[in-house]
Amino acid sequence: MQITQQMMPQGHIGSDVDEYFFTTQPYNKSVLTRRISKNIELVTYPYPNVVVAMYYNPQEDSVLFYNLPPIDEFSLENLPKLKQHLEITYHTFHPSMYRFGDQQVISVTRTALFSNSVKMVIYVEARSEIEKSLNALFNAQRMSYIFLQIDENKEIKYSSSPEIFSVGHRFELGSQEPTGRIDGYIWNQRKSQHGFTNIILVPISSYNRELYAWSTTMLIITFVILLIVALIGIMLYQLIYKPLHLFEREMEEVGRGNMEMIDYHIGIEEFDRMFDRFNTMKMQIQDLMRDIEKKEKQRHALEVEKLYYQINPHFLMNALNSVHWMAVINKQHDISNYISKLNYILSYSLGKTDQDTTLRTEIKMLQTYLDLQKMRYDFEAFVNVVEGDYLDIHVPRLILQPLAENAICHGLDQNGILIVDVSPDYQNNMIKVVIQDNGKGLDPQILETIRYPGSLNNGAFGQGIGLRYVYFMLESFYGDRASMVVNSRPLQGTTVKLFLPLC
Repeated sequence: MQITQQMMPQGHIGSDVDEYFFTTQPYNKSVLTRRISKNIELVTYPYPNVVVAMYYNPQEDSVLFYNLPPIDEFSLENLPKLKQHLEITYHTFHPSMYRFGDQQVISVTRTALFSNSVKMVIYVEARSEIEKSLNALFNAQRMSYIFLQIDENKEIKYSSSPEIFSVGHRFELGSQEPTGRIDGYIWNQRKSQHGFTNIILVPISSYNRELYAWSTTMLIITFVILLIVALIGIMLYQLIYKPLHLFEREMEEVGRGNMEMIDYHIGIEEFDRMFDRFNTMKMQIQDLMRDIEKKEKQRHALEVEKLYYQINPHFLMNALNSVHWMAVINKQHDISNYISKLNYILSYSLGKTDQDTTLRTEIKMLQTYLDLQKMRYDFEAFVNVVEGDYLDIHVPRLILQPLAENAICHGLDQNGILIVDVSPDYQNNMIKVVIQDNGKGLDPQILETIRYPGSLNNGAFGQGIGLRYVYFMLESFYGDRASMVVNSRPLQGTTVKLFLPLC
């Protein structure tokens, strides 16, 4: 249809044809003839199924322009008409009009009126692969078929078996359904948008034979599939389910406390390895149970020992209280004050006083400890605390006193100075605690050793107990959110800095 549109007087090729009828010069006609034929070749080239496209003059019964040479006996009357709409006529299957071709084609003719009242018929044909495709399909199924084309009046315009269904006869299906049965045939129809209908008829006997063959094949395939599924089920049971069932039973035995070793050899490497590992797990569980029993005995012994060691501090606290009141009665105020502070420190250390430990109570404990030590040693101590709500946050117990004790016992000389600064750093969301002395300082080798808490031993920095305790308390309470930094130079003193999170 696109090609015929180009060949109409309004089209690219048709305008040259119109000029041809105006031209009287033989040379110009010759040039236009070659150009028109060449343009027809160009416009049909993109369509490989198109065979012949030409102009036919019915008044003179002659062909003027074409892309391929037509037969000499070309006649419009010999073309089987399928449908006509205005000046366009659709033709059903017929032999090609190409002089050297014998294939079946479908075609379109279109009437066009050119200048000087010249009436021309445009003819375009194209190869159809319908019958070739149907032959391949039905031959593969070993089935016969009949292909019909009927027009709007139910008249047969084409029949692949004219001896059974003749061209020109009416063919009534009696139904608008897409498929049905008629006179020993199963039919299927499809209506074209141009008004005609394509129909395929298959003999019922041939259809049933193929249906039975298909059903038999499907039954065989189904049986084979069921047999394969059954075999796979048996294999899965032997290879997977049975070993898993044994494994589940052994797990239940372990749950009941039965740790007896098993000796299964399934024959499958993976399951044999799994049972071996299960035996290994049982042995490990038995070892763990023995370890737990041993540790439980040790824990019980430690509880007894803990109770024993708790008795002595309680006895000591009661004795200190008695000495305190004896000093009060005898008006020994220094001794009374000393005993009172010592009793507070001991009570705080045992968790009997200020059980809700905050930074404020830690500073109070530190101040009490410094007051107590100043009664014994000759040094100066200054505790500078920036007041604020941050002092009421929870902190680990006894993280300041061990640091001050190290400075007093191992760093300060006579007339030494100890300075403690406590302040918040809201910009970095931290609390900064600095304990600084002007004592003899630390040897670089010892300083390097105490910076790693795991390396602290009995010979480093006051036997390492206090620093190790502070390190571990910070780590257990804060994780990696807190830190402690120790800096020292010989004869220039030691500085310990604690950085605690504000929240």
